[in-house]
Amino acid sequence: MLNDDCQSLFDQFVPMARQYLDSPGVMAALELDQLCMKLYPAVAREKQDQELSNMIRDFGRGLPRKEADELAVMFDGIIEQARVAGLNLPA
Repeated sequence: MLNDDCQSLFDQFVPMARQYLDSPGVMAALELDQLCMKLYPAVAREKQDQELSNMIRDFGRGLPRKEADELAVMFDGIIEQARVAGLNLPA
């Protein structure tokens, strides 16, 4: 897990989260949760951004219990905070 850099994990997270928000499902939630479990400690370690790390952790923990619209609000917050932390959105 220490070899995972947060930018490459974030590059995987963004499209996977968008896809989940468009079409929620249990299997997609499990895969996205596993990615969040790798991403949030990497963000805390590399970017020293505990707020963003907590937001990603909470997003993952909300899968699939929270409604897609509530998760979308959380996702928007993650994107905004990620930009502040210096993470680039994938193309």
